[in-house]
Amino acid sequence: MRTLIIGTIFIFIMSCQQRSKINYENKIDTIAVEEIQKDTTKILVAQLPVKFDSTESLIFAVSAISISGRNGISKSTYDYYGSTDSDASYFRNDHLTGDFVNVIFRDNNGNDRKLTHHKMKISDIVFLRPIFESTRKGFILYTVNDRDTNGDNVYNYQDLEALYISKADGSEFKKLSKELNEFYDYTIIKGEAKLYFRTLEDRNKDGVLNNKDKFHHFQLEFTSDNYTISEYNPIKILE
Repeated sequence: MRTLIIGTIFIFIMSCQQRSKINYENKIDTIAVEEIQKDTTKILVAQLPVKFDSTESLIFAVSAISISGRNGISKSTYDYYGSTDSDASYFRNDHLTGDFVNVIFRDNNGNDRKLTHHKMKISDIVFLRPIFESTRKGFILYTVNDRDTNGDNVYNYQDLEALYISKADGSEFKKLSKELNEFYDYTIIKGEAKLYFRTLEDRNKDGVLNNKDKFHHFQLEFTSDNYTISEYNPIKILE
């Protein structure tokens, strides 16, 4: 098992060596900026609603679709922020994936709440079922590209990924990973009301994630009211 984990980390780091994810020559605004300009070649389209079991809100994931000239709307094209992906989404159990620019939550009274007013690309939305079973409180985890970290004017997989969380109704949407850290992975230990995740820091500031950089470990501990986040070092004893 230890060999497998080390091998996985090595493959991840080696795969990042050939591409720069952070361009330090371009100023990176560490506060997300609202999207002000409207692109008349695209339209916002809500996916059909989904609902996580045991929650009260309908979820409408919002994509942006190109208007392709003579052919009208092309449902196979999504390039709102310069990327070219499918606008299709996939929902199974507690996991919704796709290319989304926002999420709308509708409560039982028909009131709508938007997840964010910031520019971002959301690729994964996960309801934390084990945490709900332990605390009876619902939380949703999001994998997001929220910064054009490589300076190519495109929000996509070539930028750093970030980890966000909200309550089940879309409220209290917050960033968990540190600025300019690449979200790597997470796990939930069965029977514990805790979530563990890792990020990778470009420690030498060369813009490339490789074996000269540093992993950071964090844990979220959930209670019946909320959660707390803390950083820890599992290999401190070896240093």
